[in-house]
Amino acid sequence: MKRYKVLVIGLDGATFDLIRPWAMAGHLPTLSRLMSQGASGELQSTIPPMTAPAWTSFITGKNPGQHGLYDWIYRHEDGYAVSPVTARHCTEPTLWSLLSSAGLRVCVFNVPMTYPPQPVNGLMISGLPAPSVRAGITYPPELLAEIEAQVGEYLLYPDPGQAYSDAGVDAFLRRLYRTAETRLKVLNYLRRREDWDFFMVVFNGTDTVQHAMWKFMSPAHPQHDPAKARKYGSAILHYYQYIDQTLGEIVAGLDRDTVLILMSDHGAGPFHKFIHVNNWLRQQGWLRLKRGPKARLKVVAFDLGFAPMKIYNLLMRFGLGSLKREVVRGRGQGLLKTLFLSFDDVDWSRTAAYSLGNVGQIYLNVRGREPQGIVEPGREYERLRDEIIARLQELKDPETGECVVQEVYRREEVYWGDKLEKAADIVFIPTRMEYFGFGEYEFGSNEIIEPVKRGISGTHRLNGILLLWGEPIRPGVVLGGSHLYDLAPTILYLMNVAVPTDMDGRILSECLKPEYSSLPRLRSEPTPSAESPVPSAALSPEDERLITDRLRGLGYVG
Repeated sequence: MKRYKVLVIGLDGATFDLIRPWAMAGHLPTLSRLMSQGASGELQSTIPPMTAPAWTSFITGKNPGQHGLYDWIYRHEDGYAVSPVTARHCTEPTLWSLLSSAGLRVCVFNVPMTYPPQPVNGLMISGLPAPSVRAGITYPPELLAEIEAQVGEYLLYPDPGQAYSDAGVDAFLRRLYRTAETRLKVLNYLRRREDWDFFMVVFNGTDTVQHAMWKFMSPAHPQHDPAKARKYGSAILHYYQYIDQTLGEIVAGLDRDTVLILMSDHGAGPFHKFIHVNNWLRQQGWLRLKRGPKARLKVVAFDLGFAPMKIYNLLMRFGLGSLKREVVRGRGQGLLKTLFLSFDDVDWSRTAAYSLGNVGQIYLNVRGREPQGIVEPGREYERLRDEIIARLQELKDPETGECVVQEVYRREEVYWGDKLEKAADIVFIPTRMEYFGFGEYEFGSNEIIEPVKRGISGTHRLNGILLLWGEPIRPGVVLGGSHLYDLAPTILYLMNVAVPTDMDGRILSECLKPEYSSLPRLRSEPTPSAESPVPSAALSPEDERLITDRLRGLGYVG
């Protein structure tokens, strides 16, 4: 079989819900042409559709039950504190390690979950959650200095937090485009510099602009302001148009030996209301708080509204939004930590269930698994899990009366593999995903369901995008049922590299012309996993703080 080069362009959070109507209206000519000349369809994300597990599933061709990443955070084994995950927490072989082992030259650029960078047969520039450009984000290490000498300052990310205040929107948009322009300059430089077989770059701005600016585009959004919408209502469209023009320039330089793959890790849509899952668990009696004098005082203050989100909204009302940093950081350190309710105030000896992470993940406090677990494995575990699921299905929005939970899963219904034990015991998908237990892992507010008042206004959906274009691709094919972990085996097949037998994904043969889809599949034995990392050694305290602050800015960590 002919070996193709593969160029993968990730458009983080891109959605056909926006692309298709805009393409039909003539706003996105390059994407319109690629869809008609190539194969395209929605790409199923992970459950929940979060950046860390989604990109890791793409990178490994495996579900979270095999690679072990379920969210942006993980719980320390010796307690209930959490830290951000990095690439070190994935011990499964990556797409680029397999290609490197096959002797192929790879360039991996700004792909999330590639920090810290790993040695490859080629080049790597880390994406999220890299804390800063000085944190060792390239392989080889000297690559960053070379890039800065050639293209100027290297910008890691735009900051959506700038757009959460009226005064910062224009500054956010300027940095958004400067970051994308930097990506394009580096992409063009590396493509000329390297004799590559596989190249991948991710543009994060599609995701970031949707997080920050959806409220301006949607009149139905709780934060929508018609006056501001007149100025910023087309901001998301304009960024997609910029990306479309950029794609046109890239495609014009591709040869017949290269297959182009466009993909996103998840889709996007509006975010209307929080679901504070730990407050609901407390209301139901499954999460209990300590009864000492100090804890009781904090509980009384919390119930009266002394909570981070309430305090920040009050500060914003009085024009003191610049103090947000102290409020959110105070949840984990400093004076405010002693005032805000937190997991330090939970009585784990009486707590049966708790929530960590984003979207709707509930853990049972299992004896022998959690450090202070009380739920017996077996019959008691299953009885409690069934009861929580039944009550979740009855949870309603007090304002509208609608049920706020669309789907509820036991973990073994959506994950499989030797790292299943790390998964939440229950995972639920909120209704239309307009409700979100989002960025909240302790006690951000004293309410259970609460409208979003400011800040993030768009968030993730399960349906990402996939588009393949090139000589072996059947034109006009509409793909159905494709999953993130189908891409790694499909890329290996196009590059004539054996696909490990333990990958969960399949080769997307329906998008290939008959002369390519009928060729024998090369299969290899599973590649041994690396040893599990030592989480405490993964990040320095300063790097962990920087990463946590950045994830908070994106809305991922409470």
